[in-house]
Amino acid sequence: MKVSQFSSSKILQHIDRISEWQKNKISRPVTYELDMTNICNAKCHFCFGFFEQSKNLVSIKLNEAKNILKQIKSFGGKAVTFTGGGDPLCNKDTVKASVYAKKIGLDVGFITNGILLNQETADDIVKNCTWIRISLDAASREKYKITHGMNSTTFDNVLENIKILVKAKKKFKSGITIGIGLLTYDKTIDDIIPFAKLGLSLGVDYAQYRPLLKKFKEKEINNKNQSVILKNMKIAEKYGTKDFSVVSSIHKYVLMESKNTQRQYDVCYGHHFATVVAADQKMYLCCHMRGMKKYCIGDLKKNTLREIWSSEHRKKVFSNIDFKDCPLLCRCDSFNTVLFNMQKKVDHVNFL
Repeated sequence: MKVSQFSSSKILQHIDRISEWQKNKISRPVTYELDMTNICNAKCHFCFGFFEQSKNLVSIKLNEAKNILKQIKSFGGKAVTFTGGGDPLCNKDTVKASVYAKKIGLDVGFITNGILLNQETADDIVKNCTWIRISLDAASREKYKITHGMNSTTFDNVLENIKILVKAKKKFKSGITIGIGLLTYDKTIDDIIPFAKLGLSLGVDYAQYRPLLKKFKEKEINNKNQSVILKNMKIAEKYGTKDFSVVSSIHKYVLMESKNTQRQYDVCYGHHFATVVAADQKMYLCCHMRGMKKYCIGDLKKNTLREIWSSEHRKKVFSNIDFKDCPLLCRCDSFNTVLFNMQKKVDHVNFL
């Protein structure tokens, strides 16, 4: 059976890196998030972008991006996701960088709000990326104004841009997976079912639901209305077809409904396998910590990726993680759970 692209068990496809980690207490990252800019053209009130974004607006130039991508490849990286930070398309060099990443043998993912998509960028993306997800976060103009802080014209334009992507996929007979994403919380409950209908009508490959995580000092996830969210998602699943999937991190929703969101583990094992290069060319412990000095593990303007990863400073930052700074059910949570369970001593291991 094929492992879902959204399954935490994907990490088990990298047994070599897991063995490396178990033996040496460190591994080389499999996947990287690369923020080409922390500038954004939307106004999402729940944004997990660059910390204190408005005080430090920066972008990575194409030659700098190529240098970073070459280092990622030579250090054993297998995939890079162009994300943010800000919106990657706010940097005119991002698509060129994604083409280069594909050229040197990296798998390429792309996350954007879709506002600046056009025919030219769509063509390059479908020819070079493994997947792209549009952070739409609404199925209606009214909800889009709430989630993105943008007007109905922008919403309509994004829908047209998604259609351009879908047409480009067919035109080039590309294997790219095109998806739209909805963050679920109290204000988007009514759009959960219409969102699946919208995805089906747009011709994308999937509609994905993810729970909204509160950031930094807002620690508690709002469990209010989780039962309604789950009920609506169950109905939304019925709109799936052989060509269109309705997907979610269902285990997170179940944990949230039961209010059983506390971590089983006390170490962020996932950090060894996935990392982030932010728009200031500094590397941070994870995507939730972009721009937070406390969790900066190195600066690619001063040191190479290899030097940063093997440095005592990275080890120190890693050893001083305070989970009070982390959102519950974070990016690495599911990987951490899998890896934590692998660390446990198990009796009678040969009796499966």
